[in-house]
Amino acid sequence: MRPLPGILTIIPPPRQWEPARVDRKAFEIATLTRAIGIDTVSIPEVIEEKSRGERTIPYRLKVDNAYFGRLLRKYNPQLTIILNKVVPVMKKDEFERWLQEHSPEYQHLVLVGGESSRIQYPGYSPTEAAPIAARYVKHLYGITIFHRRNEAARLLKKTKAGIGAFFSQIIFDLCHVRETLDEYYYLARKEGIKPARIYISIAPISRERDLDFIKWLGVMIPYELEKRFRENPDRMEGLSLEVIRNLVEEISKWEYDLGINMEHVMLNNLHLAGYALHRINGILRGRGKGK
Repeated sequence: MRPLPGILTIIPPPRQWEPARVDRKAFEIATLTRAIGIDTVSIPEVIEEKSRGERTIPYRLKVDNAYFGRLLRKYNPQLTIILNKVVPVMKKDEFERWLQEHSPEYQHLVLVGGESSRIQYPGYSPTEAAPIAARYVKHLYGITIFHRRNEAARLLKKTKAGIGAFFSQIIFDLCHVRETLDEYYYLARKEGIKPARIYISIAPISRERDLDFIKWLGVMIPYELEKRFRENPDRMEGLSLEVIRNLVEEISKWEYDLGINMEHVMLNNLHLAGYALHRINGILRGRGKGK
């Protein structure tokens, strides 16, 4: 096994929380990152999605991710913060003003697309936004969904536009992953382009509600695994940690430029996600290499 760089994705707390509670949550997360030895945190921009049908959990406005990143750095100044921005929903001139405002403080940015290709958005697609953002930000990231049609070609197009790394949608198995990576690397070599690093996103679950919400987000879960989770509600946490460990061990054997992105998805699973990272620290740091 070889070492894999690790990132923790943090969902900002609800905007309805009192400022003191938001501040305590930032302190809690900053303390957690120190405890598990993670120095990079990704913070999504959580917007309301309407094309997936009725949510399994009500939507609540979240604290602005740039503001929350500032709070995290107050308690852990060594953290690298990766902001996520859903660019299509912004008017084009607003996006550039946003870059001008936030790029002095944040030099890592994920360009996130819209929730559906059937929706007409006022702003840029991530591929269109990349060369504009590159004038302000040093490190650009994109999103990849391994089971999406023609995903390898999408990855290559975004790489050529200047996106230097990608976060995958959460996975629970490796179906489509190897196939997409093989094709992406083949297309990149064919054009003489260095493939971008891809952070494989994984997440623990502890309750059926977590499972329902992750499925609502569009994450694919194998039928047999979902059945196993639902038939063992008191063992979901342990089963999900087992799945995560197996996935990371397999990925660490692959000869691609990969990393691990741990997501907690639900606020109640934050510490479980941190514990999952702790459990795979040997792989993240390369201990046990060759075993």
